[in-house]
Amino acid sequence: MSDIRFLTAPGSFHTLIDKPGQTYPGISWADIARMVSTPQAKEKIDADFFIPSTYREHDGRSHEAQRERGAFRMLALDIDRGNPSLDDVLTAVEAVCGPVSLLAYSSSGATPENRKWRVLIPLAGVLSGADYELAQTALFDLLHAHGIHPDGALARCGQPIYLPNVPIGKRNPDLSPIFYQHCIVRGGMLRLDADSAIRQEIDRRLEQYRLAAEQADRARAERERQRAERRQKFPDQVSPVDAFNADHSIEDLLARYQYERRGSSQHYRSRYQTSPSFATQNFVSHWVSLSGSDAAAGVGKSKSLGENSYCWGDAFDLFVHYEHDGDFDKAVRAYGLEISPAKSEIELPENGMDDFDYVAPQAAQEAPASAEADDIDLDSFDTPDAPEAAPDWPTLYDMFDEASIEPRRWIYAHHYLRSFVSVLASAGGIGKTSLQIVEALAIVTGRPLLGEEVKERTNVWIVNLEDPLEEIQRRVLAAMRHYGIKPAEVEGRLFVNAGRDFSLKFGIQTREGVLPNTKLVEYLCKKIPEKQIGCVFIDPFVGAHNINENDNMAVNAIVAEIRRVADETKCAIGLVHHIRKGNGEDASIDSVRGAGSLIGAARAARVVNRMSADDAAKLGIDETEARSIFRVDDGKANLAPPASAALYRKMEGVKIDNGEWIGVCLPYTLPDAFDGISGKDAKAVQRLVADAHSSGEPFRESSQSPEWIGVAVADLLGIDMTDKKGKAKISMMVKTWIKSNVLATEKIFDQKRGREISVVIVGEWINSDEVS
Repeated sequence: MSDIRFLTAPGSFHTLIDKPGQTYPGISWADIARMVSTPQAKEKIDADFFIPSTYREHDGRSHEAQRERGAFRMLALDIDRGNPSLDDVLTAVEAVCGPVSLLAYSSSGATPENRKWRVLIPLAGVLSGADYELAQTALFDLLHAHGIHPDGALARCGQPIYLPNVPIGKRNPDLSPIFYQHCIVRGGMLRLDADSAIRQEIDRRLEQYRLAAEQADRARAERERQRAERRQKFPDQVSPVDAFNADHSIEDLLARYQYERRGSSQHYRSRYQTSPSFATQNFVSHWVSLSGSDAAAGVGKSKSLGENSYCWGDAFDLFVHYEHDGDFDKAVRAYGLEISPAKSEIELPENGMDDFDYVAPQAAQEAPASAEADDIDLDSFDTPDAPEAAPDWPTLYDMFDEASIEPRRWIYAHHYLRSFVSVLASAGGIGKTSLQIVEALAIVTGRPLLGEEVKERTNVWIVNLEDPLEEIQRRVLAAMRHYGIKPAEVEGRLFVNAGRDFSLKFGIQTREGVLPNTKLVEYLCKKIPEKQIGCVFIDPFVGAHNINENDNMAVNAIVAEIRRVADETKCAIGLVHHIRKGNGEDASIDSVRGAGSLIGAARAARVVNRMSADDAAKLGIDETEARSIFRVDDGKANLAPPASAALYRKMEGVKIDNGEWIGVCLPYTLPDAFDGISGKDAKAVQRLVADAHSSGEPFRESSQSPEWIGVAVADLLGIDMTDKKGKAKISMMVKTWIKSNVLATEKIFDQKRGREISVVIVGEWINSDEVS
C-alpha cells in the first residue's frame, strides 16, 4: 500500500470538475494512519476528505466517473447510528472480515454520549466502481446483523470520507481533543476471495436477484399475455391499469414515493428498509425488491424464494400501495375516473385481483372529433366564476380619499408582507435555512437581530420539508443561544413542523391538469388564524407539490392555492426555492429553478450568493473567513447590486449544550478600507503625488505598473503590500480617492513607450478644516 495514492482534497467545496487536465492530490495509507494518531484541527467545511480510489482526474468527485473508471483499494464505514463503542465496532468488523488491518477513528461530530466512527479496511486487490458498490453494500448488510448500522450513502463510488479531524471548538484550552478515540490494527489486507463472507454475500445477493428477476419476468409476461387477450376481446374498452403504466415510468414513481437511489444506477432503497442495502431494482417494465420489509409492508406482489420472500410489480402496483393504502379496487376506480370522468362507475371483473384487468367503459356518446365551433352548446358550460355584476362593467372610478386606503402591512423589512407570497432562492448549503430561522426569531421576538426592522411582531410557523425535525431544533436553539433569546420570548409564538416524512402538498399534476389539495387549503385557512400566525415559511417550495416545476401553468396553479391561503388568512408566506446550477457566476432572479411564474407571483424575492474568492480579495477579506459569508440581493428591485452596497450575512458556529457546534446566521458588515486612515494621511498622500508630478516622474494609475501609486501610498502609510488584504485595502483606497476627487488622473505621452499613459495627479486639495 506504500505507493498507492487515493484521491484527496482540502475542504468540502474543493472541486476540479471545471478544470480538465488537472488532478486531485493523493494521500497514502501511511499518511492517513499518521492523521489517525494526530487528527487535523479544522472546521468541518474546511476539513480534508478522500475517496478510496486511485482515480484522481478532474472529474474524480463524480459518482459516475468513479463507477466507470475508479480503482478502489479500500472498503470504508461511516457509523453514525446506535452509539456503539469502539470495541463493539472492532468486534463486528472482525466477525465479518477476519483479523485484518484497519484504521478506526471517531468523527468530528462524535461525543462521549453520541459516538460516531469511521473505519477504513485496506484491500489486497483492486475493485472496479461497480464491484466496490456491491462489496460495500454486502459489508453493510453483514454488519447490520451484528448490530452495527453503517450509513448506506457510503456505498456510492464518489462519496467523500472525511479524514481524522477534531475542530478547534471541540478541543480543550491546551488544544487536546475533548473527545477523540482511535485504533490502528495491524494484520493482513482484506481478500475478497470465494471463501470470504463478503464475496459469499455478494454472490448470494446476485443469485437472488437473478432468480427473483426471472420469476418476476415470467409472471410479468403471463400478466401481459392475459391483458393482451382482454384488449383483443374488448377493443373499445380502456384499462386504467394499462393507461397508468403507459403514462407513468417506474423511475418517476420511485422518486415520487421517496425511494433513495444509489447514484444513477437502477438500485433503490425504500422507506420500509431497515438495512442499508438498495434492495429494489428497476427493470423498466417492472421492479423487484429483495427486501423482506417491503414484502411485509405489502408493496406489490409478494413471492417466496426458498426461505426468503421478495416482492415485485409494475408502476400501477406502486400507485396502489402508496396512494391507496394497498386497496386495488379503490386505485382502479380513482384512475378510471381520472381518464374517463364521464362515468361514475367502473366495472370490475370478478377475478380482477389476479389479472389486474380492471376496465373502464367509455362514455356511451362522444362528441365527433370533427365538431365545428358552431355545433357546441355554449349554454351547457358551467361558468361559476362569471361575475354576477358583469352587465355593470366597466366600473367608474370614484375613490379619491388617499387617507382611507389601508397601508401595506409589512411584517419584516420589505421581505414579508401580509396577504402576499415572498421567495428566497439560493444554491444548497450556503445558509438560507439558517437565515430564515433567524428572521423568524426576529419576527417572533420583535427584535432586529440582523439589523433589519421588524415592523410587526407576530407568531411564525416554520415548515421544513427537507431536514429532520432534530436538525431544525438544533438550529433554532443555537440561534436563540447566540442572540440571548429566552424561551419565554418564544413560547406560544413559534411553531415548527419538519421532517422528511412530514407532508404539505398543495396539489398534484395529473393527465387532466393540476389537482389542488382543497382540504389542505381549508385546513390552513382555519389553523393559521386560530394560532394567530402572521408569517409562514415553507422550505423548500419543491417539497410542497407534486408537479413539473418547469410547467408555468402548473406552477401558477400551485402558487394560486398558496396565495389563497395568504389572502384568506392575511398572513405572509415565504417560500424557499433552489437555483439552477451555474457556471461559477453569481445567481440572479433569472437563475431561480423552474418556471418563471413563481417569481412573477411573488411580491418580494431575494437571491443568496456565496462570497467568491475574487470578491473577498477585492474587499480585503481573508479567504477562509469568506467561505462563511454570503450576500443577499433583492431580486425584484435590483438584479445585481454592487458588492459594496449589498446586504451581507455570515455563518458562525455556536456550541449548544449537547456539545455540537451549529451554524447560526449573523449580520455582517464589510470592512472599511479607511479604518485607521485620517484626513491628515490623505493630505500627505496628496503632497506625495504633487511632488512626484512636479519632479517629472508621476505615479501611474495602473496597478500593473512598477510605478503604481498604490506602492508609494502603502510605503507612506506602512501597509504591507505582500499581504492580499493589504493590497486590496490600498487598491480600494486609491479608487475611492480618485472617485471622490481627492486624487485625479490625466493622460500624458510616454516617450519610452511611444503612447499615452494614465497618471495620478492631485484633485481638489484637502483644506485644513478636513484634516484631523
